[in-house]
Amino acid sequence: MTRHDALRDHLTSLKVWIEHWQTDRLCNLIPTESSLILAKAHADSALALLDRVEAEQKEAA
Repeated sequence: MTRHDALRDHLTSLKVWIEHWQTDRLCNLIPTESSLILAKAHADSALALLDRVEAEQKEAA
């Protein structure tokens, strides 16, 4: 899996959680703690990947 694929996977998962929460909101439901933890983990992973790419670009310059 390329970095772009990994980043796309993390962001797609985050998007799916947000869409799920929007649907739940229509029924006056709130996000579960576990769904928030999973979504945060996807965001953290995406940001870490971007940080690694940025660091490698700086090293190569």
